[in-house]
Amino acid sequence: MKTIGMALWLGVLLAGCVNLKLQSRAWDPPPYYALERYAQIENLKICYLECGDQNRQAIVFIHGLSGNAENWWDQFEAFRDDYHVIIPDLPGHGKSSKPFDFEYSVPSFAKVVVELLDQLNIPEAVVVGNSLGGAIAGYIAIHYPERVSRLVLSDSAGLGINPLLKAATPLVSPALVRLTGVTSARQYPGPSLKDRARADFSASYRGTREEYFYLSAIDKALKQVAKFDFEPDLGKIQAKTLVIWGTDDLTVPAQKARVFDEKIPDSELYWVKDGGHTPNMLLPGEFNCALKNFMADQELEPCHELGEAERKRLEKEKAKR
Repeated sequence: MKTIGMALWLGVLLAGCVNLKLQSRAWDPPPYYALERYAQIENLKICYLECGDQNRQAIVFIHGLSGNAENWWDQFEAFRDDYHVIIPDLPGHGKSSKPFDFEYSVPSFAKVVVELLDQLNIPEAVVVGNSLGGAIAGYIAIHYPERVSRLVLSDSAGLGINPLLKAATPLVSPALVRLTGVTSARQYPGPSLKDRARADFSASYRGTREEYFYLSAIDKALKQVAKFDFEPDLGKIQAKTLVIWGTDDLTVPAQKARVFDEKIPDSELYWVKDGGHTPNMLLPGEFNCALKNFMADQELEPCHELGEAERKRLEKEKAKR
């Protein structure tokens, strides 16, 4: 505990040496992997990706803190032939607006997602969320139950955070967020095309005017999610739910997955071995298999075999490097 406290104070001191407001270079982000669409919601310009037949079942993917639509690249490709796929950039993230006066809370994010569905004439959807996106998805299922046909929570936030980290969140600042590597390629290690594209987008903020607005949004969202806990309301979720979790998630530990599974009335828990905090990106084949089988009311167990083959392939590729 003493070590964590010293590291935090050192970060605060170093962050004080960075003046992000003085940056003058314009932000020129690389393009996404699909056509970028925009909607005007709550005086915000919201970027989203869309594909698939609009007469089919809609599925909405919600990314986590500091993420963007590229987090769901593999799912976009896997589900576009059979579903109407919607992937928004949350306010403050990706190519969406990053205003100072937005609340950046779970209820505010949820309202934007629901209003995007309204604009797209989507009455209900399968709602999938990872990390902060999971808290948003769960909130929608609780407060807008008629909009959620099925719910998928992947390594979801929403059950509070470590008390020490919660106590430290008032010390967080945009510059300190920067020092943690949010805008660096360290977030997305790996040689694949998708890894490089995600890293390039994350790093594109660095040294630009947009960086301060982005980091301020992350700072505010982090402080909001640190206070958010909807465990008492999980019993209100009516939608059939898949809780899918990386066995080695160091960000949101496994015990949280069990709480979701126990508290949500109609839920199923699936573990992704070595899936980390973002199994949708680390082991997308297994993640997509579990998601497809869940929506088709099929057994999830066969997906473990697919995951094992995927892990072996990744180990071979890593050994070659």
